[in-house]
Amino acid sequence: MFCHIDADAFFASVLQRKDPRLRGKPLLALGAGGGIVIAASYPAKAKGVKTGMRLNEAKKLCPDAIVRLSDFTEACAASEQIEAILRRLTSEVEQMSVDEWFLELKTLVGGVPADLAAWARELQSKIIRSVGIGMSVGIAPTKLLAKMASEYRKPVGVTVISPSPTGRGGQGGEGISNEIFLKDRPVAAIPGIGRSRQVHAASLHWQTAYDFAYADQNTVVHLFGRPGCDLQDELKGIPRSSVIAQSAPPQSISRGRSFRCTYDQAEIFGIIVRHVSICILRMRGEHLACRRITVWLRDSAFHFADDHMRLPRPMATEDALLPYVRHCFENLWRRMNGCTQVGLALCDLITEGPAQYSLFQEPTRLDRAEEVQSTLDLIRTRFGRGSIMRATGLEKAFARPHLPNTYGHIGTVR
Repeated sequence: MFCHIDADAFFASVLQRKDPRLRGKPLLALGAGGGIVIAASYPAKAKGVKTGMRLNEAKKLCPDAIVRLSDFTEACAASEQIEAILRRLTSEVEQMSVDEWFLELKTLVGGVPADLAAWARELQSKIIRSVGIGMSVGIAPTKLLAKMASEYRKPVGVTVISPSPTGRGGQGGEGISNEIFLKDRPVAAIPGIGRSRQVHAASLHWQTAYDFAYADQNTVVHLFGRPGCDLQDELKGIPRSSVIAQSAPPQSISRGRSFRCTYDQAEIFGIIVRHVSICILRMRGEHLACRRITVWLRDSAFHFADDHMRLPRPMATEDALLPYVRHCFENLWRRMNGCTQVGLALCDLITEGPAQYSLFQEPTRLDRAEEVQSTLDLIRTRFGRGSIMRATGLEKAFARPHLPNTYGHIGTVR
């Protein structure tokens, strides 16, 4: 059996744990740029606010909402505290994102609990007491079903999917049979079913997850490829994936930021330079180098455009990458009317090897760039990634005071 643990309205909950006066109120947690809602408390969700919504649209639906910038330092601290609790239960923990995890229950001490719902409720209570964040828990025979189950009774819900026809299995009111569960969930609730595939599903009269699970396999393969068969098996309770406790090196590293519309080209490029610094720090921490870059922008009408570039050799320093990043950015900027989001991705990552010299480069210059980057890595690792920046990437920021939250963490948030 697999367990999926999902924090409820995570970034909003983090703000509420830091300032308990916000609890029970409609709260909008914004991204770094302040223009997009990345989490909303449940009183705000009840008014129709959704993740990814523009702030002005959310305020129309919920005029009395309290608006706050998300506290990412606090969010990382809360995530680490939750994961520490989970890893005391089992080493088989897979972190899917900052606010969700998978557990393999058969690796728990004593094996799979006899009463899964009671075990889940106890885990919820422990996390709420220790971390102050509400969690929803889904337990099922497959990872896909467990993820869908954790969404079923939010917030602070517990859903146990049983292969038995009654769905009870000693699990009380939280238990439900797989068949009944699938018939109660729309196709859109299946992770991996995108908007375009929802259109195909509707044309084939697949209204529920059950319809998709038992659809003609040849049709599913035609629309989804072979992974579609794995989706069907997972929905039927046949595991096709397992908990990956030790994650493989990433294939790409990306970072994006949204903000209110601006026409200042220098300001936008400065944000990209900061993205480069942060992504390279993460990449070098994994001892990787990239062979391709992608830069994307979103304009004032929320239309996206991107530009890609294959690099002449694997690169892992800011000095080497920035000329190519600037070239992509300038190509994009000519086509944009204002900007509301900018992003960067370092792609096709490979294990970093010895420096590769070119006939058209001075080896001493390449060696010097590596020495400078190693020094930057050391400073940023020790004093924080924003402790030293290129002049192009500087932004006006005011440090908030070092104050402890309810749970003892002290951090400076910019």
